[in-house]
Amino acid sequence: MTVSVATAGPYYSTGEIKFSDLRRDFRAQQPRTSSGGSETTDPSQDSGAISAVELLRKTSTTDTNPIVPDSTENASIGSSTNWKLSQFRNSIKYYYISQSGTNTNLDIDAQSWNSNLGKNIVKLMFIDGTCGSNDAAAAAVGLDVTTYNLTIKVNGYILGAGGKGGGTTGAPSISGQKGGDALSIQSPSGNNIVVGVSTGARIWGGGGGGEKGYNGSQGSAATCVKSEQFKSGCQQGAISCPGGWSQTASWEQCCEEKRGCNANYWYRICELKYTTGTPPAGYGGVGGLGRGYNNQAGSLSGGAGGGAQCPSCAGGYSQQGGSCSTNGGYGANGGAWSKSGGNTSNSGNGGAAGRAITGSIYSVTGTLNTDTIKGTYT
Repeated sequence: MTVSVATAGPYYSTGEIKFSDLRRDFRAQQPRTSSGGSETTDPSQDSGAISAVELLRKTSTTDTNPIVPDSTENASIGSSTNWKLSQFRNSIKYYYISQSGTNTNLDIDAQSWNSNLGKNIVKLMFIDGTCGSNDAAAAAVGLDVTTYNLTIKVNGYILGAGGKGGGTTGAPSISGQKGGDALSIQSPSGNNIVVGVSTGARIWGGGGGGEKGYNGSQGSAATCVKSEQFKSGCQQGAISCPGGWSQTASWEQCCEEKRGCNANYWYRICELKYTTGTPPAGYGGVGGLGRGYNNQAGSLSGGAGGGAQCPSCAGGYSQQGGSCSTNGGYGANGGAWSKSGGNTSNSGNGGAAGRAITGSIYSVTGTLNTDTIKGTYT
């Protein structure tokens, strides 16, 4: 990550200050068009006389191109009275900040503007590298303070995050997460905030996460039965079923038939029974991750459903009744850049698409097509 600061100026740190120099540097000068460029001069404005009235510091925030702008560096220049040439010592005309390399969640207003965002000096922010976000809840680039006369010139990439799939950590339990916004301009008030889009730039909103798959059907419990035959010795009387067992049949049989059956075997059929738990429904597959800075080339696919279970009896027991649960359905796919996530027959929805630019008090100019901008921006 590299963020650098520059100004048009400071001017006249030493030496004589001439009206012709002020005319060139303040009335005729035009701002840079690239971070590596320099200011240009409008010949039609660099001629003729220039008066002290024209060189008063303009403080109105409705002035979109003041000759002498209001800035922290220009605070000593008179705005109505007590104006002097000497007040232009170390004055500036424009303020620039350039980004290169890679940044995540770049906060424009946190950069070194020297308290100038809320003043009318013309400011340019060049995005030459890549700015992204790994969290769909946070824009890749953001501005959220009152700002005047700022152009955000996008030559590189601003990429929103892909929304998480429903049922994944950090996402809703069923619905997919909304895709992340690329550029967020939430200036509470302000004026003349312009997003300039160059050919080859990308301002792409993230795709929404896919919806979680539906759960399968629940199974039913089974009865598990163990049956055993018990008999007494050759003696008078009967035996009982062991504790916890229940009797299902009994009979007696002569032990010594040839001797007149003076004693009998006593038989009991005893049964031990329990009911299994109800097999839970198979779980639905998680939704797929949307396309975004955090998923530029990975899979968008939702997960497979599963979790089908059957009732099961312990060894030695026979099973009566019961049914298996069924698998859940597949999770829906995550959305492509600036597209909503897919839906399933579950009770939620796929995540909404992320915006290319969100907020208010801004305009968009330059090369505007489906290659440079993906997602809504007005």
